[in-house]
Amino acid sequence: MADNHSGDFDVVLVGAGIMSMTLATFLKELQPHLKIKILERLEGEAQESSDPWNNAGTGHAANCELNYTPQRADGSVDISRALEVNVEFDMSRQFWSYLLRKGAIERADSFIHPVPHMSFVIGADRQAFLKKRHAAMSAHHCYRGM
Repeated sequence: MADNHSGDFDVVLVGAGIMSMTLATFLKELQPHLKIKILERLEGEAQESSDPWNNAGTGHAANCELNYTPQRADGSVDISRALEVNVEFDMSRQFWSYLLRKGAIERADSFIHPVPHMSFVIGADRQAFLKKRHAAMSAHHCYRGM
């Protein structure tokens, strides 16, 4: 974190979770001279959304967020936004792999934990949507094995 007493920063990040820390590290890799301020309202980093009790520890790959896969008027499911999010998260994983090879991260398993994802719905119409969503997503290579 930058000095708390100076107001001269090039970048200010809100929240000290995994994605803010990834972005800060990425920016420093690209532009080492940047002065970065990270603001966190809690007592330490990664205590809210990045905390193991509050997320799956897999990052945000759009596996089970139903809002990223709206149903079209014809009844099909649009997975384009989920794919965008998945590809963006894959770029984060590639960056973390680079940091592992470089020795900047000791162990990725300290913050990434593959776990099964589940989505629950209620009602026959939502169940039909979930089946169509699963079929559309699992047919794409980004969601192989879903």
